[in-house]
Amino acid sequence: MRTRSSNGSMPTSPSKERLYERARDWVSPAAIFVVLVVLTIYPLGSLLLQTIFPHLFDPLPSLGLSAGPLVQTFIDSSNLVAVLNSASVGLSASVLAVILGTLTAYGVRRAHGRWLRVVLSTSVWLIFFSPSYVLAEGWILLMQDNGILAQLFHLPNGWSGWFFTRPGLVLVMGLRYFPFVHLAMVPAIGNVGEDLFDAGRLLGASRGRIFQKIALPLLAPAWLAGASIAFAEGFGDFGFAAAITPQTHIPLLSYQIYAALSQAPVNYSAAAGLSLLVVLVTAGALWLQLWWLRRRGAYETLSGRSRIGGYATSRGRPSPATLASLVLAAIALLLPLGATLWVSLFKSLSGGLGLSNLTLANYGEALVAGGGVQPLFRSLEYALVAAVLTALLAVLVGYQLVFRGSAVNRVLNLIVISTIAIPGVVMAAGFVFAWNAVWLIPLHLVLYGTPICLAMAYISGALPYAVRLQMGAMSQISPNLPIAARVLGAGQRTVLSKIILPLVSATAVSIFFLSFTNVVFELPASSLLYPAGSPPLPVAIQAKFNAFEWTQGAALTVMGMLVILGVYGAGSYLAYWIEKRRHAALMPLPAGGSSEPEAVVEDRKPSVARL
Repeated sequence: MRTRSSNGSMPTSPSKERLYERARDWVSPAAIFVVLVVLTIYPLGSLLLQTIFPHLFDPLPSLGLSAGPLVQTFIDSSNLVAVLNSASVGLSASVLAVILGTLTAYGVRRAHGRWLRVVLSTSVWLIFFSPSYVLAEGWILLMQDNGILAQLFHLPNGWSGWFFTRPGLVLVMGLRYFPFVHLAMVPAIGNVGEDLFDAGRLLGASRGRIFQKIALPLLAPAWLAGASIAFAEGFGDFGFAAAITPQTHIPLLSYQIYAALSQAPVNYSAAAGLSLLVVLVTAGALWLQLWWLRRRGAYETLSGRSRIGGYATSRGRPSPATLASLVLAAIALLLPLGATLWVSLFKSLSGGLGLSNLTLANYGEALVAGGGVQPLFRSLEYALVAAVLTALLAVLVGYQLVFRGSAVNRVLNLIVISTIAIPGVVMAAGFVFAWNAVWLIPLHLVLYGTPICLAMAYISGALPYAVRLQMGAMSQISPNLPIAARVLGAGQRTVLSKIILPLVSATAVSIFFLSFTNVVFELPASSLLYPAGSPPLPVAIQAKFNAFEWTQGAALTVMGMLVILGVYGAGSYLAYWIEKRRHAALMPLPAGGSSEPEAVVEDRKPSVARL
């Protein structure tokens, strides 16, 4: 029997209500799946299809299968040399990163006093977030003939020839990638029980034996995690390749991909084949890490009774490890960034280090005469649009994966996780294939060379990390809150806006500002996808350095860094303020009531109480 609803209308039958609920449950994951297909699956799929259908993107497309162009790509001596260079340099840089990252992690743990730990940890994070090509350009300014060190110590030409060889490249890449190892090693060192080492010493084991049988098995997962990420970054990094390759003439794989897409006619087969190799090597490195972590017995020696190693609490002189870590962080961060800042104040790089050679005119020339103001504002516009959409999509995708049970969730989660391992230059190459296809012409969807395509690439690169961060925040929310809201009749939009979003607002703000700052200096997508005649800031900076306009290039870099530091600082403060307000609103009232007006107390209740 049907009954009338409160507004007098006839309700739908139970079967129709179930169909409506089932359809509504599929609309959200289907829409998210479409977005991920457009941003990730379609570009990467186009890239992979090109390797087996080499004429798919010709003016007259053909579906003929052929492995000839792919084989020819790897027979080409220049490509083969680039692959071997990237493999050897990436492997060597990862080994160096393991050594340096272990040193700094131990230095943080042995630091006496909170401020030493804060300074060292902040330096490591700044290196982690600094764009690789910005650091590389700073090293070039520092080490080249007639550079800063040559003028400071009156060194002859050719003194730094070793730096512009493979060992020099390995050195600067190791100094850039050691934060990956550091971040993995700090908790690993802290979780090692000191009683295990004490027991080994009491049994008469030597230091080498203790390291082999205790320290190595316990710390191996963290070492392997940091080393695999460092190797993957070094193998596919485009920033170092773009900055170093023109100076050292050491061909690297990522630069070969860029060259294949920049030449006329475009060598689609070479770009696709080399990009596929980058994906396979990166996936292989991460799979090796996961395989090792699944092995049992290698690190089951930890017990609940072990005394967990903490930070040093005694006062006194800094330990040798801490001092060495501070020196290392200063070398890796202050030297390249300081060189960039210093050169930005020179009238000319060859004018000496005296006060008479200092000027602020470079900033005005770089912005006005050098045409840098348009790229700067262009990048800020891209960053604003990409950050807003990334933060919004991260909330929607995270909510779907955490709170909405669906058969599609496993596929969505796989897409998000897998795209994290895709280097930026490969994803940008995929956008070149995907949105420049001939079959898009009748649909008027050829987006390559438009601001829309570049903005989509920015969002595609930032979204996987944003979703993982948002899922981490949402996983701390009790699932009873949205369940209770739905029982009370709240729709999905109400649950999102009244419960989920207020509780994860601080994370959403952090994601917005992180995405904003990353987009401003994002180089691979900017170099391959920017509209003709409208370069963003990274392309303008790279063009200045390639044209040997060192002072203007350094000035543009400094201005961009100041902008993102200011934006990131404002974002960090805003996220802290939001989180503080949220905690204050959820604090229990003191016993005996409150002297505040009832309206104020009601406003501080959780948002579910207002449904």
